[in-house]
Amino acid sequence: MSTGFKGPIIHGPISAQAAYAYRSQKGMLPSAEYAVYHNDFFEAASSNAIPGTTAVIDTGATLTNAETDAISLTGVLDITSDGTTEGVALYWPKEVQLGQGKKFFMEVRVYTEDADDTDVQFGLSDLTATTNPEDLWTTAAANLIAYGVLDGDATVTMLCDKDNSGAAANLGSIDLSDATWHTLGIEVSGTAASSNMAVKGYVDGKLAITWDVETEIPDDLALAPFIGARTGGDAAHNVYFDYVRWSIER
Repeated sequence: MSTGFKGPIIHGPISAQAAYAYRSQKGMLPSAEYAVYHNDFFEAASSNAIPGTTAVIDTGATLTNAETDAISLTGVLDITSDGTTEGVALYWPKEVQLGQGKKFFMEVRVYTEDADDTDVQFGLSDLTATTNPEDLWTTAAANLIAYGVLDGDATVTMLCDKDNSGAAANLGSIDLSDATWHTLGIEVSGTAASSNMAVKGYVDGKLAITWDVETEIPDDLALAPFIGARTGGDAAHNVYFDYVRWSIER
């Protein structure tokens, strides 16, 4: 008689997973083969950080654990701003290193009140200590992969930077809707050695963008997973993160 976990629990199944193809054959639980992180944000959040993270919070922005609010949902991070391009970013200790053909994906479930007047970004960055949340995804001093929407356009955008050349942007093909939950995912595939490394971005499981310029994708570096949001200057908006997850092959 077999015992223990079944394969589809530990790894995303090959079939019946078409809606989220980037999870297929990836680690879903920590194992000898995969390092996996998942946070539903049910623990209390303070103005500093959730456990295990460092927070960068602008004056005029707040970070709280939402219990009853406009979306009536528990276990979400609520990022608010006074509407003057202020925001919040959270990053985890540096621990993700791409390259060498390792399978990797990262995803978040996010809700924004005004998608085209908000920065919502997540990904990997080697810039941590900073006073400006947006530095994790806009600065020319960081190696990064960042994905989400940028103020002024609700269309998803991929940012990449390698060796501090300055973040380059690649526009995707899908818009985020206001006041709607979206699951955003990124997947890294290929190897730098064979010059076929690529980053793919997804919206609700649909492929929205492929970045295949290996020279601009940071690899063989220790990068910190992060999430962040910053509102535009038109008005104050709320951004909610329901969960964050990443998985990387050991």
